[in-house]
Amino acid sequence: MIRIGVFALLALSAVALPQDYPTVPMQGVKGKVRMPLFGIGTWLYNDTVANAAVASAFKLGYRHVDTAQDYGNLVGVGKALNASGVSREEFFVTSKVPGGLNASATTLALDQSLDQLGLDMIDLMLLHFPAGMNAKGVPNGPAQRQESWLALEAWAKKGKARAIGVSHYCQRQLKDIIKVKTLPIAVNQVQYHVGMGSAGLMANDDKAFDNAQGILYESFSPFCGPCTPPANTELFNGALVTKIGKAHGKAGAQVSLRWLVQQGIPVIPKSSDPAHIKQNMEIFDFTLTEDEMAQLSAATSPAVGGGPSPTDSGDCGIESDEFLV
Repeated sequence: MIRIGVFALLALSAVALPQDYPTVPMQGVKGKVRMPLFGIGTWLYNDTVANAAVASAFKLGYRHVDTAQDYGNLVGVGKALNASGVSREEFFVTSKVPGGLNASATTLALDQSLDQLGLDMIDLMLLHFPAGMNAKGVPNGPAQRQESWLALEAWAKKGKARAIGVSHYCQRQLKDIIKVKTLPIAVNQVQYHVGMGSAGLMANDDKAFDNAQGILYESFSPFCGPCTPPANTELFNGALVTKIGKAHGKAGAQVSLRWLVQQGIPVIPKSSDPAHIKQNMEIFDFTLTEDEMAQLSAATSPAVGGGPSPTDSGDCGIESDEFLV
């Protein structure tokens, strides 16, 4: 189990990642925190697969892992971190607890997460989804969202998180939290990838809102994992990313990731294949031209995956106004 004492906790208030690790600043509980620009994702991986993927990634030089209580792999991730031989101050952990819970349930989920990971403090903790369901199966509304956030704040103020934020939130839902927050919303982790950068798409509009609020916009599913075939492979071998990749001696997947990090958007691609894990991190030795960035930003495919329309991943539509009482 990875346990860090009082002096180590104090050290975490400063940036401790390796100096050459690409990072971006975000608003933390006690000032600026440097967040890695890339890491290893673990969505859909059980404890065993997550353990192996994180172990491979950290051997290759990764220093950021993204997980969540809903993934059911916190124990596996924690074991990999513990066995990595990397000192605690040199790696960054992002995790999430379900959103829409009441205060006591939120606090319980947060404490359980730390215990399963084997940590005393997490670098970034997010509320995962903007609402839960009540006993009648109806989505909870703004009041429950605010209660969850304030419980997360209270937990973080005890020294258990360096920064806190949300995942899957759209502008309307963020405004609910902005009304009551006393700590910064450091991050909004949302689906964002090539194909979603065109003007008029919901994600593009919310990106501007997040930036204006000082909320770091982070991408999940940078390859559109939730997309249905063949869209779910377009950012690996589609015509556009393949053409641009050839000009740089890079794979299409690397072009897709580079488009994001070149905008200062953190990425957490997942893979259990060591060769692909290595490939995903090799995105900082080339630069896309302005014209290439423009082409990628203008793409309208693949669109949002896993949602009801090309402009809604399902996050804004999680509640109907009739239930907001």
